[in-house]
Amino acid sequence: MDFGKAVEELRLLLGDDKVFTDEEILDKYSRDMGGFTRRPRLVVRASCVEDVSKLLRYCSSHKIPLTVWGAGTSLTGAVVTDSVILDLSAMTRILKVDTVNYYAHVEAGVVLEQLNNTLKEYGFFFPPDPASSFLCTVGGAIAEGAGGLRCVKYGTVKDWVLAVKVVLASGDVVVFGEPLAKNRAGYNLCQLLVGSEGTLGVIVEAWLKIAPLPEFDIRRIYAVFDDWSDAGRAIIQIRTNRIVPRMLEFFDRVGLEAANKMHGTSLPVGEAMLLIDVEEITGKELPRVLQILEKNHARVVRVAETEEEAEQLLQIRATMYLAIRSVTKEVMVEDVCVPIDRIVDYLDKVQELSRKYGLTISMNGHAGDGNIHPLIFYDPDNPEEVKRAEQAVRDLVRFAIEVGGTITGEHGVGIQKMRELVEQLEAHNGLETLKLMQRIKKAFDPDNILNPGKYIDVSWTQSR
Repeated sequence: MDFGKAVEELRLLLGDDKVFTDEEILDKYSRDMGGFTRRPRLVVRASCVEDVSKLLRYCSSHKIPLTVWGAGTSLTGAVVTDSVILDLSAMTRILKVDTVNYYAHVEAGVVLEQLNNTLKEYGFFFPPDPASSFLCTVGGAIAEGAGGLRCVKYGTVKDWVLAVKVVLASGDVVVFGEPLAKNRAGYNLCQLLVGSEGTLGVIVEAWLKIAPLPEFDIRRIYAVFDDWSDAGRAIIQIRTNRIVPRMLEFFDRVGLEAANKMHGTSLPVGEAMLLIDVEEITGKELPRVLQILEKNHARVVRVAETEEEAEQLLQIRATMYLAIRSVTKEVMVEDVCVPIDRIVDYLDKVQELSRKYGLTISMNGHAGDGNIHPLIFYDPDNPEEVKRAEQAVRDLVRFAIEVGGTITGEHGVGIQKMRELVEQLEAHNGLETLKLMQRIKKAFDPDNILNPGKYIDVSWTQSR
């Protein structure tokens, strides 16, 4: 395809103000937050569903590959391409907040923090809370099947999507699902789009379940441990005592020291820290959690006394990845998720791999659902160190599969984990599952123009 001709034709079709080839703009879309790089040939910034439909019809007729971009917060290379980028970040309308049927109808470019700020005015919130909520968009969160800090209590994004408006590869516009509490009409195609990573269609609007803001107190606890295993045992005991925190996060010395430096704070530091939100419904939850923490040798246990202190703790956790990026040349971000009863074994395995490969591995993430993220430090200019980091990832992924876990809890597959996806499906599900996925992809995108070379596409090739 002659991209010079495509640029001219797309400018006539969409307008000069929506099609970009400037070097500075292309640079912006050449790298995701995980450090995966590909340079696009052109960028289209859509402002409405009609723009998306026109672009898809054009790309389909000319067999031009296309990748969707929300805010670029992917950590797996899912949003980078050497072809066309479709940026939906200008589609930011909150179309409706329904306080009777409990849903919000929004465009794909709405930032999750923006959505929750609006919902707060109505006394509601959207519970899924990715750490990048201040950046990430609704469309991206759905396409990636995002998780977040409150998922231990409320589930992930998939649990809160009622319906989606989708532009298919052909340019046709369809709606999957209904904004209803119950709907049993047809296959659940809405959920098929959740976590599809832009390979089946372009999500342009969504109807999201919302919940009333809780009226009971939420107490935020900060606990410091001198041993990772003690923190891990505390996590398990919170679960076995039938306590479901609103948030249960783990982070380590490396992460907190980086965060203290970035924010100019001086939170007490240990080898492991837990950040826990407890919903005080009966008045018994907080004392029970404090008792469990002390029983498992927490050296420091603090309960936030003011909203300002609680918010500071949350911001430190939410921006910890950015803080860590500032203290290392490069980092590989892992996303395995293990059964919660194996959390201590998982923490032990990470420390074992750190010693084995001589690498710093910082841990921070969602302890309450078994999805603590290892961040493996390495020097990209040292080929031998890169190799060791990659081998540590391979060992960790194998461990997760062996103990009944998954290669990705929330970040997705993208470019990063196509081979590992095949391994997990073969070990847990059978390769016939992969063949069915490939046939679904073919039905939605017969010419393979939607985010090709990623996810199922290459996994299928490697599995043959």
